[in-house]
Amino acid sequence: MQKLRTFFASAVLCALTAGAAAQDFKSPIKIVVPFAPGGATDALARLLGPRLSRELSQTVVIDNKPGASGQIGTAAVKAAAPDGSTFLLALDHSVVVVPLITPSAGYDAIRDFIPVGQVARFQWTFAVPLSSPAKTLPEFVEVVRKEPQLGNYGVPLIGGVPDIIGAAISRKASVKMEAIAFGGSAQMMPQLIGGQLASGVTGEPEGVTMSRGGKVRILAISGGKRSALLPDVPTFEELGFSGVNVNSFNAFFAPKGLPAALAEKFNTALRAVLKDPEVQARIQDMSLELAPTDLDQSAAELARSYKFWHATKQAK
Repeated sequence: MQKLRTFFASAVLCALTAGAAAQDFKSPIKIVVPFAPGGATDALARLLGPRLSRELSQTVVIDNKPGASGQIGTAAVKAAAPDGSTFLLALDHSVVVVPLITPSAGYDAIRDFIPVGQVARFQWTFAVPLSSPAKTLPEFVEVVRKEPQLGNYGVPLIGGVPDIIGAAISRKASVKMEAIAFGGSAQMMPQLIGGQLASGVTGEPEGVTMSRGGKVRILAISGGKRSALLPDVPTFEELGFSGVNVNSFNAFFAPKGLPAALAEKFNTALRAVLKDPEVQARIQDMSLELAPTDLDQSAAELARSYKFWHATKQAK
């Protein structure tokens, strides 16, 4: 009888051990950033990666897969095994907007991904080089009226907020604005600073850095209110350019099918990292608004973003 009890106890222990192992992460954990090194999303990944490694007791590596407005890296995560070995740190744009405007992307935000935690929100800036004669957005419009070729503006990605900024200017001022896409802000900003671009749209982190460094002049910002980081810059809505009352967010995603226990474990670790005062200070220094979420909040944020951009596409 004692041998039988010992046998069953061993069997239960083995089953519990196997179950726990089945719910553990595959090491190393790879965080895919679908943009080139040097931009805000990449900087976030390199800030959070080592700290997530400590929280999860796993090796964490950053894997940049830039190209096609984040499409390449995002598609790679969609195709990855949902075993806790691969996560995506991206903008809602790459996950939500790109497949809506580029069906060949081959993925869908709701069908193919699980949101496992938001990190931060940000607004979008519209800037010109310091060499530009335009000091305000209305002045920029008059410049383009006289020289239509200056309506070509740089964007770090295709579609999304940069696209609707150009559309808002075109609609309100009856001038043609045509986007020139780059593989991220890190590639676009030197062209804007150097005056090769007459104007450009970039995320608030890069825009604030370049503005404070005296390298560009910001004429307007997206969202429903002025940024605390750029209090003197009016919103597009203030200036009468409607349709740009929207912000963006950085968040982590996993391939659909990730076990719920691993999603919860990752989210718990992420929220713990985001409570670190040093991390909070660094994110604030990056001109981002800290915005951690639990799993339910993450799903709600993704649903809201999908609904907005789906409606925007249908309205075109």
